[in-house]
Amino acid sequence: MDLSIRAVKEEDAGSIIELLNPIIEAGKYTIMDEPFSVNDQLDFIRGFPERGVYNVAVSDDTRRVIGIQDVQPISTEVNALRHVGEISTFVSLALPREGIGRSLSLVTFKEARKLGFLKLTAIIRADNPNAFAFYRSLGFKPTGTARKHVCIRGKYIDEVFMERFLESD
Repeated sequence: MDLSIRAVKEEDAGSIIELLNPIIEAGKYTIMDEPFSVNDQLDFIRGFPERGVYNVAVSDDTRRVIGIQDVQPISTEVNALRHVGEISTFVSLALPREGIGRSLSLVTFKEARKLGFLKLTAIIRADNPNAFAFYRSLGFKPTGTARKHVCIRGKYIDEVFMERFLESD
C-alpha cells in the first residue's frame, strides 16, 4: 500500500471523521462513545497543542486519510511532566495490519523527540488485544491496569497503561 505521512491539515477533518466514526460506532476499540462532526474535528485540529504532534496517513491512490496518530503533552501546566506525552493511534477498520500504524509511528516518534518528549504513554482498553499487541510491537511496555476505569455503553472496562522511552529514536 502506498501512503504518505504528513501533519494534519484543516481540510482533513471530513476524511478523519469518515475514519474515526466507524471505529467509535464499533464500540470496542476506543473509549470514545459519541461520534464526532466535521466541526468537532475542526475544533480539535485548531485547538491542538502547539507542542504536540498530529499526523495523518493518506492513501496515495484515494487521497483519503487512512490513519491518524497524535501525541499530546500529559500536562501543559506542570513543567515536571514536560517530557511525557500521550499517544493515540487510529487506523481505518478496512485496512488492519497493513503497516499504517507503524509508518505513522516512525514519523511521530521522531517529531515527538524533536519537541522534547522523552517518554510516551498509551492507555489501551484491556479488551482490545490488537492495540495492545501493536503498541508492544513498537516497544511499549505495560506499567499497570486500572480496573473498571471506563464505562462504555453500560459495561465497565479495564484500561492498560503502557510506556515507551524515546532515547533511541
